[in-house]
Amino acid sequence: MESSEDIGLMLRTKREASGRSLRDVADVTKLGVRVLDALERNQIERLPPGIFRRSVVRSYAREIGLDPEATLAAFLARHPDNLPPPGRHSGPVADAPLRVTPTSSVSPALVFGLLLALVVALAAGYMMYTRRAAPSGRLPSRERTTPRASVDQAGTVRIRPWT
Repeated sequence: MESSEDIGLMLRTKREASGRSLRDVADVTKLGVRVLDALERNQIERLPPGIFRRSVVRSYAREIGLDPEATLAAFLARHPDNLPPPGRHSGPVADAPLRVTPTSSVSPALVFGLLLALVVALAAGYMMYTRRAAPSGRLPSRERTTPRASVDQAGTVRIRPWT
């Protein structure tokens, strides 16, 4: 494929030769009919900018049976952009695996020790609470902690202190 060819005409010719409509290609590639029509008419200003423009060219070429990279190279020769050439990365790549390097690590022994200390502290607090509530070591019975109430003949409620 020569870079001096009319890329849009070449794409349209290949699509029509395969008997497919622009709507068929748009449905499969999930690209808008207007975008694909603009590509076939070489109306580059109607295409999305940057890497999205490249993606449109690749997707369309792949769908109609052309080599996506060769088609993109021919397209960029005719309609250059300010991005690095395909296949060369000059900055962070979105598809690169994320590598996390810990700045500081906490040893498992330290975590275990802290959890053990927390459990011991909670157990000691519970024991102190239950001993303070009942000096005999037993929890007070419900009967001793419930105030007694009575109603006299006049309808007055009298509450007697703890018994």
